[in-house]
Amino acid sequence: MRNRSGSTSDAEMKKKKGNRAMGKKKYPKAVKYYTKAIRADPKNSTYHLNRAIAHAALELWKDAEVDAGSAVRLGNPPSTKSHYQLARAKLRRGMLDDASDALEQGLQEKPGEPALLELQKEIGRAIARREQRRLREEQEAASRAPAAQGPGSARALLDQARGRYEAGDLSGALELLQAAREAAEADGAGDTSRELMSVLSLLGKACMKSRDWKGAATAFRGVAELEEKLFSLDKREEREALATAYNNLGICLKNAGQMSEAIDALNNAYMRATNGDDKMATMQAMQVVQNLAQCLRVQRKMREAEQMFARALEIGNRLCGEDHCASALNHLGLARCLREQGKIKEAIMSYTKALEIWVSKDAKTCLQELPEVPSEDRVAQLQEQTRAELGQLLAMVEQAQRGSASGEGPLAQPAVAAA
Repeated sequence: MRNRSGSTSDAEMKKKKGNRAMGKKKYPKAVKYYTKAIRADPKNSTYHLNRAIAHAALELWKDAEVDAGSAVRLGNPPSTKSHYQLARAKLRRGMLDDASDALEQGLQEKPGEPALLELQKEIGRAIARREQRRLREEQEAASRAPAAQGPGSARALLDQARGRYEAGDLSGALELLQAAREAAEADGAGDTSRELMSVLSLLGKACMKSRDWKGAATAFRGVAELEEKLFSLDKREEREALATAYNNLGICLKNAGQMSEAIDALNNAYMRATNGDDKMATMQAMQVVQNLAQCLRVQRKMREAEQMFARALEIGNRLCGEDHCASALNHLGLARCLREQGKIKEAIMSYTKALEIWVSKDAKTCLQELPEVPSEDRVAQLQEQTRAELGQLLAMVEQAQRGSASGEGPLAQPAVAAA
């Protein structure tokens, strides 16, 4: 049965559920409901527009572009929001000329619309920055002598090192990477060389695998410095690459015991991952926040660590849903912070939620959902730690209750495994 707008009542019900999920910032759930509405009524432009907005909230710009394009095509006439979302999605994907064309189409149909005019200015600024960057790169390329391409060149050494690294020969890879670094620094490109950036990035990864945390930190610091000079924060891909460099630097500094420096690096990573917008929720931002929380926990700043794990949990739930393994990892970190603060009831609840997620999936699925975890063995270790720590806490509570009944004093908390 269809209502007066031409939409089925079932589709409208799904749309309303999606709208409620959007209001609660539960964007994955909103996408799910809007998808069901579209299946029930695929020609309704509003459902496509709403799903485009939900995708945009998740920064899934390709999906947002597709849905906004459908909303424009199906609209009769297309709404201002449809034109805006289509142009904005193209802009965020770095498709500046296509974004400009999409916006012009919107302005032809909706001339003088303030939202479109404001977006037009933003696109114009991005195009101007792109042109300035192109001219600068051309000038830099013209001022540099071409790099050597022989067997002793940085590029050739890097290719050899990459082969050794992928084959598991870390010592051979490290030796070649040190030589590649010297060659890149000596070829005239200096600290502006993208080749040097590639060398340092692989060097950092190799040092991490070798557990040479100081060496890895030095390499990733070099990567971050080069990317700050070469990359534009207006490009999402380059901003994310810079966030990754700072995040890796923070991880290495944390493992080297330099917690204050690690926190500084991770704060830089968070700023790049979110572009300074705390409302932005991405998997990269969640991982950075997790690392910040772990550093704060090592520093025994449990209240601040608790807040960071809670923030990571919020982002993970929004992006992946409440039953994702990323949420289990965040619940585990949160539980440990709550436990250390004596918030036993809340800690038990977080441990329980983590364990419920762990036991609902096999190790292979968990590993797929946790790319930062190196192996199934580590997944199994995390699951066992969760189960053991929850068991210890429940036993402690039970013993305390028996002690209270018999007049004995309180019990000390058992030790918690490192993150």
